[in-house]
Amino acid sequence: MTRSTTRARCSTSVLLAVLALVPAAGALAADGFYDATLALKVGDDARFFLNLTNQHFASSSAVAVSIVKRCPRPENDFLVIMLLAAASGRKAEAVLAMRSRGQSWSDILFELRLSPQILFAGMDRDPGPPYGRAWGHWKDHKGKPKKERFVIPDGQVVDLVKLQIAASYYRVSPYTIIRERQRGVTVERYAVVRGRPAGAVPARNKDGTPARGARPERGEGHGHGQDPKNR
Repeated sequence: MTRSTTRARCSTSVLLAVLALVPAAGALAADGFYDATLALKVGDDARFFLNLTNQHFASSSAVAVSIVKRCPRPENDFLVIMLLAAASGRKAEAVLAMRSRGQSWSDILFELRLSPQILFAGMDRDPGPPYGRAWGHWKDHKGKPKKERFVIPDGQVVDLVKLQIAASYYRVSPYTIIRERQRGVTVERYAVVRGRPAGAVPARNKDGTPARGARPERGEGHGHGQDPKNR
């Protein structure tokens, strides 16, 4: 596939620019989505993660923009909608409609006939905080009839979805990210730091303080460089 060099677009609050090779058509779609996220009232790390999620699921730009604009809490809702849509084969609009009717994420998982296992992929032992309680509940639930609902709070579903998206995007074990979470690093911050090209010099504001960063780009090294012991 032909790949072309694209330039990350900057705003006053989005100053981490990186160069990467991406498909030409995909670059245009990403630009359209990125422009839409600039209008959202979300932090820079959350904006970075929204764009990473959109790139990961390679959704139609028009659809992705429509979805993210209609999410009450786009920094959380968009991520879960895209993962559940991809896992179930349903359209993202259908998942958003379920959420708009007031259904919990656990109820939506059940309605889509999705196994909660999608939230715990790559996790074969107790991950500890902040995911240990949900994992323990899942471990107890696996031996029960499939028709019984698996129910955890929406916030825990969102946390697990973020973990799964970041682990899949960067092709690392969830436990690699969990170790950072236990040090106080958010999944979004992990993604920003992990996505920065090796050797890149962080942008700085006029007063010399580090600038805050923004849009993810898939570089030549995306998905590679995983520590073998974490595979």
